Amino acid sequence: MLLSFVAAVALAGTPQDGPAPVGSIHAAHAKAGLKPRRAAVPAPPAPAGGPDVWVYGYLPYWVDGVDDVPWDHVTHVAFFDVGVNSDGSLSSTSRWTSIADELVTAAHNEGVKVHLTVTCFDDGVMDAVLPSATVRGKLVQNLKNLVDAYDADGVSVDFEGMGASNRDGLVSLVGELSAAVGEVTVATPAVDWNGAYDYDALAYASDALFIMGYDYHWSGGDPGPVAPLYGGDPWSKYSIAWTLDDYFLYGGPPERIILGLPLYGKVWPTTNNSVPGAATGEADSITLSDAVDDAATYGRLYESLTETPYYFPSSKSQAWYDDEQSIQAKVRYAVDQGLLGVGFWALGYEGGDPSFWAMMAEETTFGDPGGDSGDPGGDSGDPGGDSGDPNEEGGLRARAGQDFMAYVGQTVILNGRAQGAADPSFTWTQASGPGVTLSGADTAQPSFSAQVSGTFTFELVVGDGAERSAPDTVSVVVTEAEGGLCGLGSGAGGGLVAVLALALTVSRRRPASGV
Repeated sequence: MLLSFVAAVALAGTPQDGPAPVGSIHAAHAKAGLKPRRAAVPAPPAPAGGPDVWVYGYLPYWVDGVDDVPWDHVTHVAFFDVGVNSDGSLSSTSRWTSIADELVTAAHNEGVKVHLTVTCFDDGVMDAVLPSATVRGKLVQNLKNLVDAYDADGVSVDFEGMGASNRDGLVSLVGELSAAVGEVTVATPAVDWNGAYDYDALAYASDALFIMGYDYHWSGGDPGPVAPLYGGDPWSKYSIAWTLDDYFLYGGPPERIILGLPLYGKVWPTTNNSVPGAATGEADSITLSDAVDDAATYGRLYESLTETPYYFPSSKSQAWYDDEQSIQAKVRYAVDQGLLGVGFWALGYEGGDPSFWAMMAEETTFGDPGGDSGDPGGDSGDPGGDSGDPNEEGGLRARAGQDFMAYVGQTVILNGRAQGAADPSFTWTQASGPGVTLSGADTAQPSFSAQVSGTFTFELVVGDGAERSAPDTVSVVVTEAEGGLCGLGSGAGGGLVAVLALALTVSRRRPASGV
C-alpha cells in the first residue's frame, strides 16, 4: 500500500534526542515493583453507561489487583503479564492463573473487558518466535488456552525493542491471534527507531494499537517531560503530537489508536536545577500518587509547552511527572484527534484519586446533547474542548480545538466542531497575531499559509439557523524549524494534511532506517 504526500524534508532523528531506543518502562517497573506509598482509595462512580471512548488500563501483577481498578471509569483492563519463551511456550503464567477468576468475574460484573498481556523484550526470543509459523502457532494456542480457561476477552501483545527483520512476523502473529481470541491490541512505540512496527498492517490485523506515549525523556537520558504534548524549543521535536502525526502519516487509522499515557514520573539526579537540565545518573520512577504528594511538599512547577508538571526535590535533582491537569490536556487532545480512546500505564499508580477519575469521567463521557453520544470522534458532546460557556449544559457550542504548534512555511489547518447542531454553519475570524488570509473561513477546517513566526489566535462561532454560539478560540504558535522546514505535514489541529513543497511517494510501511 502506498501513501502519497508532499513535504520538504523527511523527518529524521536519533535515539539521543528522543525517547529511549530500547528497553521497556514496563519491564523496569516490574523489576522495581513500583507501587504508591499510600493505599488506594475507591474512585467515585462514573455517569451511567461509562466512558464513550475506550479507556484501556494496564494492571501490573505487582500492584494490589482487583482493588486497584476504577471499574466505573474503564472499558478494558489488560492484566500484565505472562512471558514468551523461544519455543512458543509461556512463562510466569501463575501471575495470571492466581488472579484471573477473580479479575474476570469482577470485570464482567461491571461490563469491563479483560485482556491478558503477553510480553517479550528479548531479541533472541523474538528472532526465534516471529519468523516461524510453527512456533507462532504454538504461542497462539497457548495464549488462547489461558484466555478461554477464564472466559477473558482477548490479548494485549507487548513486544518491545524489536528489529525491522521481525516486522512481518509480528503482523502475522497479531493476525493469527485475532482469529483465535476475541480482541487483540498491540503496544507500539512513541518513536519507531528501527522501522519495525508496520502501523497500518498492525492496526488492521488487530482491534487497536496502544501507543506508549511516554518515556520521551527516559531514565538513561537527561531530565525532562515524560509525555510532552507538544515538542519544540527548548525540547526536541518528539512529543505526543509528533507521534500521532507520524502514525497518521504511515497509515495508522485514528479509529484504531489508543493513546497510552503515564501515571508515573521520573526523578533524575542532576548537576543543578537548570531547565533543561543535565543528569548525573539514571532516573528512578515515581508513581503519580507519590509525585503529587512530593510536589505539594517541594513546590509544584508547570512547563506549559509540553503540559508537564515538575518539581525539585533538592538542589541537585529534578522530578518530571504527569498529574490530573496534564493528563486532562492530553486526553482532550486524543479525543479531538478522533482516536478510539486513551489508556494508562498503569492502574494503581494514581492511588485511586477521586478527583482524577472525576476528571476522566468528564473528559470521556460526552452525553447526548443532540447527536450520537457513542461516537467518540463525532460532534455529539463536549469531551473537554473550550466551549462557549463552560457552565452551560448542552445547547449550541463552538469548539475551536486545542492550541497547537506549527512551523514557518507550512499550511496551517484549523479544526472546528459544533456541539448541538445537526447542520452547523461556521464563522472563523482572526483575533490576534500577524495578519493572514484565512481560506475557507466559513468551513469547519479553514487554513492559512504561515509565512512568519508568532502566535496566531482565531475565534470560531457556529450557528444552526436559529441561533449562534458564543465564540471559542484557538491559538497556533508558529516557529522557525531547525534547519528549515522539516515537517512531513501541515500544522493541523485535527490530523495530518500534506504541505505543498516537494512531492514524495513513500510506502506506508515505515522505512527500515527508522523515522
